[in-house]
Amino acid sequence: MPPTDDPQQPPSDNGGGQHMHGFGGSPECSLCPICVALQALGSARPDVTSHLLSAARELALAVKTAAEGQVEATDRAQSVMSDRLTRINID
Repeated sequence: MPPTDDPQQPPSDNGGGQHMHGFGGSPECSLCPICVALQALGSARPDVTSHLLSAARELALAVKTAAEGQVEATDRAQSVMSDRLTRINID
């Protein structure tokens, strides 16, 4: 569908059916969690935004640490299993 200049027409999507994160400019924004969060951050005081960003950073670091611990545990389990198994070549 070609773009129109009619103000009554809703803005078209990017062709792939995906929401372009208009930050409140389209009806989809009321349902999009990213747009809702950005609207809330945009209207918040700077100290609140700073605190939320700091908390998000700490959460990301905690998730990273947990993931690294899981990788280490998996590596240890594979090491233990490889020590117990013996390869037998069949001719």
